[in-house]
Amino acid sequence: MLDAAHIIPDTDPEGEPIVKNGLSLCKLHHAAYDRSFFGIRPDFSIEVRGDILEESDGPMLKHGLQEIHNSLIQLPSRKLDRPDPVRLERRYEEFRAQ
Repeated sequence: MLDAAHIIPDTDPEGEPIVKNGLSLCKLHHAAYDRSFFGIRPDFSIEVRGDILEESDGPMLKHGLQEIHNSLIQLPSRKLDRPDPVRLERRYEEFRAQ
């Protein structure tokens, strides 16, 4: 039930289909990431958008998104398989600019 989510979208010239440009996310988090409901910092911590944190809309929102704020993503044990911090930085800056 996991999706391969691009850090830099495949519509971007730098959105290569390589492991370092990817995140393994469930369908809910993949859709939320693509819609910038949350961003991932280069230090692998998660930042949920402020308006999402302030919203009150039941347990799915609370447990599915709000509770991941300030947590760390789980990283693959092999460093070669981890998301590229440079790509995360670029995507995070785009998230913050919205």
